[in-house]
This record gives sequence, C-alpha cells and structure tokens, in this order.
Amino acid sequence: MRTRERGLRRGAAVLGGAAATLLLLAGCGGQSEGEAPAQGYERLKSPGVTVDFPAEWKAQSEAERPEAADAAAVLERDGRQLGKISVVLKYDDSRDAERAAASALGDHELQSKIEKFKDYSVSGTDDGQRINYSFEGTGAAGAPPKGESVNGVDVVGTDKSGETFLVRINAAESALSPDELEKVVETVKVVDTE
Repeated sequence: MRTRERGLRRGAAVLGGAAATLLLLAGCGGQSEGEAPAQGYERLKSPGVTVDFPAEWKAQSEAERPEAADAAAVLERDGRQLGKISVVLKYDDSRDAERAAASALGDHELQSKIEKFKDYSVSGTDDGQRINYSFEGTGAAGAPPKGESVNGVDVVGTDKSGETFLVRINAAESALSPDELEKVVETVKVVDTE
C-alpha cells in the first residue's frame, strides 16, 4: 500500500513539475509573434519588433518607406496621408529606453504639444517609454487638412539584443479615434529576431 502511494505521489509530482515547466517556457524566454492580428488588422513586421495596424492602411515596401525606417505603413485618402506608423531599429546608441525617448522627444519640440512622457510596459521587454503628442494638420499637399487634430504616440524600448527601437504612430482624428490609436499602440511587441 505504501509503495503504491509513493508511486502515485511521485507520478503526480512529475506531472506537476512538467506542467510547471511548460508554463514557465510559455511565459518566459523569447516572445514569438504569438496570436494572429485581431480581425480587421494586419501585422507590420521588422526584425525584432512588430505592431498591428488597421487593414485599411497599407504597408510600405523598402523603396516606398523613409530610409531610416525598417518597416512602415500609411493611410492615404483622397491624396492625403492621414496616418503613418514607422518602426526604427537601432534608434540610437544609448541601449537605454529613457535616453532614447529623450532623443525622440526632441523631434517634437517645435511642432507638437507633448501630452505625456512616461514609463510604458511593452510586451517582450522590461525597458519601455511612451510619448503622447498632438499637432494640427498644416493643409500642405499630401498632409492632413489644415487645423485637423493629429494624435501621435512614440513607443521606445530595447529589443532582445539590447538595442533601442522607436515605433512612431500618428493619425488624424478622422482616420483613427484616440481609442483606435490606443488599440494600435497596445499591439507593439518585442519578438525574437528570425
């Protein structure tokens, strides 16, 4: 009887340990891309960082996107670019999200109103920062209409190799409401480099 109980306990311990190991492996280590994007969204991929965007937007090819961007997507309507997402890897040499965010902040000083600058939890990394900003459309050719409110978020962090990255997302309110913008921001994820 005692031998049987010991055998049952040992078997339960082994199964429990295996289950715990699987949970640890699932929760720790490198992040993969995980689940598919939500319905109506597509995934913008770069080596190490992904972000999901509404399907109405269009991912840009290497020839179409700015030279500094490792991935980009835009929303264009009636000849105007109403929204843009860009991913920049190896954003600076600091290897520190807070310092990199300070650099990103400098991009907005003259033309934007800074709403927030704070620590931010980015899936896949412990080192994240966030800058919320807004500005008004200029009405220039290809830009949002004059006076239209444009909201933006910069997500800055360090990737799996310790390099900094910047995901810059901005859109006219007619293209993305603040809540919709937030949904995009929440999809930023640091993943293993393929």
